[in-house]
Amino acid sequence: MSSEEFAAALQAQYARRAGPIGLTVEELDFEHFPVKNGYPGIPVKAWIRFPNCAELVDGEVFAWTAKAAEVTWKDGPVTYRTWVWSSAVTRREEMMNRNLGERTRGTNSSSN
Repeated sequence: MSSEEFAAALQAQYARRAGPIGLTVEELDFEHFPVKNGYPGIPVKAWIRFPNCAELVDGEVFAWTAKAAEVTWKDGPVTYRTWVWSSAVTRREEMMNRNLGERTRGTNSSSN
């Protein structure tokens, strides 16, 4: 498959796919599970649900509760943010060995 064909197939896949399915306000229950925020974001891999599939994405978490995390990730030029159950999120190992200074200087914007 040529790079043009691959790009066309990828674009068609994204055009067909609806937006991510996040948790509802009732599921999040912020009254009993308050939100905590952190910066810089925590690099993660997260399972994101879509109407017909689930996809493992590289993202960052800036907000979380005891049972859920708000994952931010890029899909091409578009940035998405959605809440998922904490069990759908794991820290990315390649970032675990970097110190805070390295992460805040923008070195975590690799091509993942």
